[in-house]
Amino acid sequence: MADPDLPAFARGLIGHWRLAGWTGETDDGERVEPGGSDPSGDLIYLPTGRMAVQIAHGGREGFGSRDLEAGNESGRADAYGTYIAYAGTFSVPEPGTVVHHVAQALHPDQAGMDKRRVYELDGDDLRLWTQPVAVAGAMASSELHWKRRSRF
Repeated sequence: MADPDLPAFARGLIGHWRLAGWTGETDDGERVEPGGSDPSGDLIYLPTGRMAVQIAHGGREGFGSRDLEAGNESGRADAYGTYIAYAGTFSVPEPGTVVHHVAQALHPDQAGMDKRRVYELDGDDLRLWTQPVAVAGAMASSELHWKRRSRF
């Protein structure tokens, strides 16, 4: 059942999306790859108004074990710093703007925040633009390119 508060123009967002690319640009116009050369991720928008996203930077180092307590402190810190995950609800206040209302997140201070994204939807291609964030010592905005995997 679709969320009655989701406007008809936003229904094209509903589905499972796979990350196809993640690039950024600094305030100085320099191109950056915030997630490395080969990031991966999934974005899900449900008809109920719920959403979830997970993104892993490319080239993450493994621990050599699947045990939840594997890795040393430095390795776990690196793993935390190269993974983005949050879930909550979403709203689309106007065409071209989606807001992720974060309920829980890997980063504990992000719970309760709203992440406003400009978006462009073209069939099974979705592009989201973030606000500027710190990347390698510079402020950069990001463009995340998603490809639709399935509809709900």
